[in-house]
Amino acid sequence: MGIIGGGNLGSSLVEGFLKSGVLRAGEIIVSDPEEEKIRKLARLSIQVTTDNRSLVKNSDVVFIAVKPDMVEPVLKEVEDLSEGKLFISVAAGVSTKFIEARTKARVIRTMPNICGSVLEMASAFSLGSRSTKKDERLVEHLLGRLGVTFVVDEKLMSAVTGLSGSGPAFFYYLIRAVRDAGVELGLPENIALKLAAQTARGASEIVLTSEEKIDELIRRVCTPRGTTIEGIKILESRRVADAIREAVKAAAKRAEEISR
Repeated sequence: MGIIGGGNLGSSLVEGFLKSGVLRAGEIIVSDPEEEKIRKLARLSIQVTTDNRSLVKNSDVVFIAVKPDMVEPVLKEVEDLSEGKLFISVAAGVSTKFIEARTKARVIRTMPNICGSVLEMASAFSLGSRSTKKDERLVEHLLGRLGVTFVVDEKLMSAVTGLSGSGPAFFYYLIRAVRDAGVELGLPENIALKLAAQTARGASEIVLTSEEKIDELIRRVCTPRGTTIEGIKILESRRVADAIREAVKAAAKRAEEISR
């Protein structure tokens, strides 16, 4: 398994694959031109290189985990080595057709997020015209071990990018706000942060495992004349839900703008 790009997403994939046990360290190769990134990844006992061509030669499956504007130069570099390989792109806005036109590889496009490093990733993927059922099962297995994943039509990948690709930053933003409120109410910062983060984790786990609808879960916490309903009234009066929806849509719009 090769990963071209040792940045945030590439590193989170490596950490997730190792932590989940889906791959062993000796089965992973990562390439990156930056020596500092290579040194950090080498501490995980994986194979590292600055040579993309060497990585592709020695890998059956290659994740393209570089910034969108670097995808084309990378593909040009390894095009003659791509036949018979499965290329899995995590680059926002880069279509399977774009990669297929520049390589002989089978192609799958995915949008993961950085939470793969803690096995809580939300992702989706789309199949290229040359990908096979075996490829689909492989990607579903790999990404599924890092969290949850879904097959979607490629035209929906910008929506996935806005929602779960950019989503961790939106939730960090909300956790920070809850932490700050706790500090203003007198809690030590470290305790307020842990309480906020654990509350978000617990609420998410209930959403994932409960058969109740999200509106029912909100109502269950908002008991009449209780404390929570007073907070919800503020959120609704400030139109927080509208702001969050617009944030996701703005990220999705930007993903669409850079699509090719």
